[in-house]
Amino acid sequence: MTDTGSGEPALVGESEVSPERRGITKRESLGILISSVVAAASTFGVTVIVAKSLTTQESTQFQSVFWAVLFGCYGIVAGIQQETTRAVGAAALAPAAVSGGSRTGARVAGVAASFGVVVAVLVALSSFLWAPGLLPTGTTWAIIVLCVGVGLYAMHSAMSGAAAGLSRWYLFAGLGGGEAAWRIAAMAVVALSMASIGGFEAAAVSPVIVWVLFALLSRRGWEAFAARADVGAGRLARNYLFAMGSSAGSAVLMTGFPVVLAVTHGVNDVALGALVYAIGVTRSPIMIPLQAFQGVAISAFLKQRHRPVAAMAKPALVLLGVGLVGALLAWLIGPWLYDLIYSEYSGMMSGPVLGLLTFGSAVMALLVLSGTATLALNAHRVYTAGWVVAALTALGLLFLPLDLIPRTLIALYAGPAVGFAVHLAGMVLVMRRRA
Repeated sequence: MTDTGSGEPALVGESEVSPERRGITKRESLGILISSVVAAASTFGVTVIVAKSLTTQESTQFQSVFWAVLFGCYGIVAGIQQETTRAVGAAALAPAAVSGGSRTGARVAGVAASFGVVVAVLVALSSFLWAPGLLPTGTTWAIIVLCVGVGLYAMHSAMSGAAAGLSRWYLFAGLGGGEAAWRIAAMAVVALSMASIGGFEAAAVSPVIVWVLFALLSRRGWEAFAARADVGAGRLARNYLFAMGSSAGSAVLMTGFPVVLAVTHGVNDVALGALVYAIGVTRSPIMIPLQAFQGVAISAFLKQRHRPVAAMAKPALVLLGVGLVGALLAWLIGPWLYDLIYSEYSGMMSGPVLGLLTFGSAVMALLVLSGTATLALNAHRVYTAGWVVAALTALGLLFLPLDLIPRTLIALYAGPAVGFAVHLAGMVLVMRRRA
């Protein structure tokens, strides 16, 4: 390490890295913010389009099962993005990379593609066990679409991760925002033409080819596609497994949570559909921007690996503050907005419930933040442990002998809080060992 002149040590080679790799400009931050707004608007728009275009039962199946399974799988595969950001970012900060030396690490695209194929095959093989009961309408088509989407999304994740690792923030924003914009446009076309559940399933998956366009038509996109990690293929594959194991926990708590509720409560319950929409609409304002900036956060934490807990303190307080303000607004005006938007479920969500769900998203955001800081430390076991413990805690609490909403709230608070504590304790232990 060297002295930066500010009283804090810098990583070897950091002072030699170009400004593009050392930080993010205001314009680049704005680009990512716009991308996250587009993503949030797209997610919200999809729920409205589906609710207005399908019957209540079809809407519940699409939103509570297909959408949740799709983005639950995407959430697992997204571990590739986070580890790719770390691996490519670490390679970019290495002295050899700074001085123009050769890189010997694995090409992340090749390893990610292999993982995409494996995950798609696993989805196909496991579908015989769960799909007929949870996806009774157009089961075969739904599984085909899921497998194609999951397989290609592994490459999208690798491209996004490499863009963040190389500090190509406009490319990173374009991949995220482009996917979201494509999805809402495709959903609108289906709604105006055939408005079928199969059409909506295809539209939801169709944006996975966005990364192909960027790789073929953009120099920066091709650079990200060809990026190398700081480790060889075997080590990168092992790290991907750790990251995806952690992402599996995050998928249970976030995108895949409606499926868990459907399994424990019953897919055809109207109350479940109302709660799933409420969880989605209260989470989006915090979680989607946070996930959009996750690559930025990993890059920033990479440069503060000597003080991870201190580096995490300020953004954690900001997240809690935003969550508190959002919870108060959801409590006061949430029911009116919810009934206006989801008239099919009018009167089913109260102000206190919407407020508690909103602040619960801030608690979830803390777990995402602590996981990002842990991953930047290259402490993959601690990263995985926090998410797995959080998911198992939440799953166990969903079987409490309580009504649907109380046990859901308990699970959504306690699970992330326990996982956050595991990450925090792990970071402290890792730093003590390295001291």
